[in-house]
Amino acid sequence: MQLETNRLKIISFEAELFMPLYQLFCENKTVMQSAFKGRTLTKKEFLGILANDFILNDTDSIGFVCILDKTTGDFVGFTGLIPCNFLEDENDLEFGFVLHQDFWGKGFATEIGQFWVDFAKNELQKPRILAAASPKNHASINAIKKLGLTEVKEIASNDRGSRLVFSKEF
Repeated sequence: MQLETNRLKIISFEAELFMPLYQLFCENKTVMQSAFKGRTLTKKEFLGILANDFILNDTDSIGFVCILDKTTGDFVGFTGLIPCNFLEDENDLEFGFVLHQDFWGKGFATEIGQFWVDFAKNELQKPRILAAASPKNHASINAIKKLGLTEVKEIASNDRGSRLVFSKEF
């Protein structure tokens, strides 16, 4: 998968992105306190996510992909669409993003979110898209709300902790 926004390239996992992803997942406490399990992951957990959840080819559209700055080629973070059943519908998709803190506050989360909203509506022809964020992650919540998603409920997840679920109907 190779897609783009105005400022970002969205690409399938490539071997040269292993270390930046590993460092983000397993060493970056600042970023990971608001993502996934609310902590850095073990190497085993990271390798499991890499093997099972990242898109490794150019044909799939469901799973995690890497984000690069179009101008510099710098690793920004990762994003993706994953199946979820927060609202009891097996066909729902959740979009998410995890950005390195060097790229916070620059509008990238909103840009990525808008990409997924448009992709789910126009390419996948979904009737809605969902997003979930830690109640403490105010920056992500603000980005999600800017995209027109509405909070619908709070859930407790064994592996992700408490999450606010947002929905946008098309």
